[in-house]
Amino acid sequence: MKKLISRNHIAFAAAGMILASALPVFPAAAADAPSVLILGDSISSGDGLKAGECGYYDYVADCTGGTLTNLAKSGATTHDVIAVLDDASNKDTIADADIICISAGGNDLMQPAKAYFETLAKEGENLIDTAKRVAKEGDAVKMITTLTGKLRTPRTQAIANFPIIAEKIRALNPDAQIIFQTTYNPFEMPDDYLVASGYSEDTLKKYNTLMNYVNNNEVQLNDAMKAVEGTKTADVSAAFKDTGWLYDRILEKDIHPTPLGHALIAATVLDQIGDTNIQSAALAETVANLKQSVFTQIPADDYSVISKYAVGVQYLKGDFDNSGQVSIEDVQDLLRVYTNGVSGKKIEDNVTARQFVTGDVNGDGSISIDDVQYLLIYYVKRNVSHANVDWDDILPKK
Repeated sequence: MKKLISRNHIAFAAAGMILASALPVFPAAAADAPSVLILGDSISSGDGLKAGECGYYDYVADCTGGTLTNLAKSGATTHDVIAVLDDASNKDTIADADIICISAGGNDLMQPAKAYFETLAKEGENLIDTAKRVAKEGDAVKMITTLTGKLRTPRTQAIANFPIIAEKIRALNPDAQIIFQTTYNPFEMPDDYLVASGYSEDTLKKYNTLMNYVNNNEVQLNDAMKAVEGTKTADVSAAFKDTGWLYDRILEKDIHPTPLGHALIAATVLDQIGDTNIQSAALAETVANLKQSVFTQIPADDYSVISKYAVGVQYLKGDFDNSGQVSIEDVQDLLRVYTNGVSGKKIEDNVTARQFVTGDVNGDGSISIDDVQYLLIYYVKRNVSHANVDWDDILPKK
């Protein structure tokens, strides 16, 4: 079981990352910058990301100082990756790549599984809705028996395709680093969410039976990736395990990674690349913009991995709106957040991690009326009375 970030880690500096204070700007690549090539499926094509959000490949290019070429396509299987490698128009791109990252295999299983669940769907249901309903109503053993028959051949073919992918790359580029990314279970959900969704003890058993089946299929694919000679494996599956719902969008009825999920994938890939000495402001920005309620759920080990690749930039205590100075707007915004909390809106759901750490001016791990009062006093003394004071003059001595 992963250990979550404790209250003592809420101050970013203590946890190993300090908030970025500006929007991310990717530096121009040096003349001798490595060439990063991305191959694979919707994870690598950025499905689910909004405009301005970074995919793991952006962070990989950022932290290696490299140039990025992304040939990934939504829905791609291992057969599709092979087709990209066989496409003569991609020959030079593959031959010139220094680092080649591959996310493939999940669709080889997902597509036949999706086709099966579509036969069970009711009008208006999406795949996730159908799977949840069938888990409640259906016979888990019967479903697994049916799925086993439908997935056996695609799984076997995918396993056979991993070494073929590596061989085709090596034929064009014997020196590139090849990094496979293991497939993760996109259906993992927390028990409390399932209980709140009406899952009885019996239904939870059915669900867990299905999850064990999904995990077993993932293990077979991932073990095959790890066995491919001359390649490295970024174990995304292990990174996501036990908290997958935090890193993908399953609770939003989508299976693709969240921005935080992409950050963890990037860190997992970068661990395999090694020799990276550049930290990413964009990665720090992604974490800073998480809702505080999400930030506090990040397992400490995962946070530590991500933090290695995130740039450290000092933040300004009390600068709640990240304007670069403490202003009356900060006081007003912090008061509004506190008032909303008193009226029943959970503060952690309505502030980002950056806002939380800048608004918790007394450092007690919460945003309270005390923080509002201290911030107001600080603002008045500094900007109205023009007194030469700092926070040590405002906050009570410990």
